[in-house]
Amino acid sequence: MLGSLNQRATLRAQTLTPDGGGGYSESWDVVAIVWARLEPVSGADSTRAGKLESRVRHKLTLRRSNAVAAGQRVEIGARVFAVRALLDDGPQSPLMTFLCEELP
Repeated sequence: MLGSLNQRATLRAQTLTPDGGGGYSESWDVVAIVWARLEPVSGADSTRAGKLESRVRHKLTLRRSNAVAAGQRVEIGARVFAVRALLDDGPQSPLMTFLCEELP
């Protein structure tokens, strides 16, 4: 199973920095660089404001890490994925799986 983790993934967490005008500046800082397996799960098209939007969901599997959480982002090459949910088999499992949505 660990041998199927064949893609290099960069995990990023959001950081909000006050901009001095009452708002915030958003940045995505690297949390970890890991080996992962990416599998497509589903896709759907919808029309929003007269434009066709495609949503593709994936399962991302990686070695267990405390550095990863829902709400983070994952980059694999030029592709960016939003981590939507964690599917955890418990602390005894060597792997963890996330449900992700590919961002445009």
